[in-house]
Formats: sequence, C-alpha cells, structure tokens
Amino acid sequence: MSSDVSSDKTPASPRVTYEDLAYDSFVRRRQGADTFHPSSRSDAFVFEPGDSKLIREADSFFLGTVTGAGWPYVQHRGGPAGFVHVLGPSTLAWVELEGNNQFVSTGNVDRDGRVALFFVDYQTRTRVKVFGYARVIEGEDDPELMRTVRDLGDREIRSKGQRVMVVEVTAADRNCTKYIHSRWTKAQMDEVISLYRADIAELKATNEELRARIAELEGRS
Repeated sequence: MSSDVSSDKTPASPRVTYEDLAYDSFVRRRQGADTFHPSSRSDAFVFEPGDSKLIREADSFFLGTVTGAGWPYVQHRGGPAGFVHVLGPSTLAWVELEGNNQFVSTGNVDRDGRVALFFVDYQTRTRVKVFGYARVIEGEDDPELMRTVRDLGDREIRSKGQRVMVVEVTAADRNCTKYIHSRWTKAQMDEVISLYRADIAELKATNEELRARIAELEGRS
C-alpha cells in the first residue's frame, strides 16, 4: 500500500472554520454575542507557517478523542522533537509508540475519527489548537508511511510502535498566552549554562593575565 494519507473522512467544501466548530450558541452567549452566524469558507484549510513550525518542533502534545459513552478523553503524546510530521498543508502524522496497552485513544478513533490536538511551546508561551479527523494505519499495511514518520532527518525513532496516527486537519487556532508559564528543557538549560561557564572561564583567564601584568609592573618599580 502506498503512503497516500488522504482521508475520505475530510469534510467536503465549503469547509467550516475553527469558530464554527468551537463557538455554538451557548458559547456565543457567554461571549456576549447575540446570535450565532456560521462563517463557512470555500477555501481548503492550510496551516499557517508559524503553526506548522511549532508542531514540527514539538516534543509533546495532548490528544482529545470521543469515547463510546460520548465523553471526551484526553491523552498525552510525547517523543523526540519533530516526532509529529506535517505531511502536507493540512495533514499530520506520528508513530503511535507503545504505552499501557489500553488503546482507548486508538479505539475511539476507530469508531469516531473526530479529534482535538493541543500543542504548547512553553518557551514562547504559544499554543495551537487543532480540530481534525484521525485514522489509524497499521505499519504492516503501509511500511513506507511508517518509515516516513520514524525519520527525523538526523536520526530515527527506534522506540516500539506498530501503527501510525494520521490526522486530516479541519481547523486550527492560536490565541492568548495568558497563564502559560515559560519552561525550559534540560538540554536548553545546559546550553545556557555552558555559555555562562565559557564567559566565566574567559573572565578568569583575563583576570589572571591582568594579575600577572600587575605583578610584572610592581616588580619593575
């Protein structure tokens, strides 16, 4: 099977916007809007460059699915930075790494492909919220796709995983940065600390040179 990841679950044009999916009459009422006016668009969804960059660089996100009982279910997804691939202007994919073997998210997707994804860049305090339709592809059914999502360019994901989650994105949105606290990874902190250490070493060397020069001048007096 080829790695054609187009999905017949993708809504036909005209497409709906993020507001259409997130803002019903109850939400509009809370917002202070008197009426709800759908804002359907005829153009196909395409990621904004900044949003796709944030997703490509993410090392984690939260995945929301719908259970058979109709309840929302949220799971964390993590991996090396770049494990979520932007395969096209509106398609995301990643290898489903082995976890606790409950298979709640994948089972939910098998029944109801509607998903919500929540990405956060804690350095820039930026978040991107995504609505889409997901499907699960077994690695043995599409080895080429599995190789693609394992390939990070300079390295490969070698952790166990037998299937790929593909999401055809319907809408996305980023909004305010309030209450997102800046966080840094150990690697990022190590890099900053190494720069400070280099500066300190340089200052120490300069200090020793100055001390030697002063001692030399005092010896001549």
